[in-house]
Amino acid sequence: MISIKLGLSKGAKSSFADFIRDAKSEQKKRVYSEVLTEATKQQNLVMMKAEAKRA
Repeated sequence: MISIKLGLSKGAKSSFADFIRDAKSEQKKRVYSEVLTEATKQQNLVMMKAEAKRA
């Protein structure tokens, strides 16, 4: 079994957990969209750098 231990102890609160639990659907959709957009930009940048190294 693989266990990933994050920095918080059991029962500790985090702003991320609070957001996931308490945010309205529209807020979550907006944040998820922003995160996915930024992740896509970063991934495309990595791919362009890798392609440039090959050329």
